Amino acid sequence: MRYLLILIFSITWFGCSKSAGVGGKATIMGTVEAIYIQKGSFDTLSIEAIPDYRVYIVYGDGNLQDDDTRTSPNGGYKFEYLNPGDYKIYSFSESLVLQSGLEEVSTKVTIGKKDTEVTAPKLTIIQYIK
Repeated sequence: MRYLLILIFSITWFGCSKSAGVGGKATIMGTVEAIYIQKGSFDTLSIEAIPDYRVYIVYGDGNLQDDDTRTSPNGGYKFEYLNPGDYKIYSFSESLVLQSGLEEVSTKVTIGKKDTEVTAPKLTIIQYIK
């Protein structure tokens, strides 16, 4: 009984603070564009919004993805129902240098208020065309 009273007191006295992640009313929006490059000549063929491309989010100081979404036909994406806090938004670009063939492209976003929309900086990836 004593521990229950301490728990109730702690919750009411210190309050419940929510950390970065789902459960809030904030939104992060952004776009992904692709630079299409001719493989071999390295000429830029076009720069366009990329549809149906996967974008990931990491909550707070985490190291692993917490959620993902795909871009709309105009390259836009949205992560909704987030709490205030820090977030990492990332996707993958093709790479001719890395053995995996992919390189992470990321940005950090901070949500300061609980009921707001934050626009993330544009993510620019490279796609090589044969």
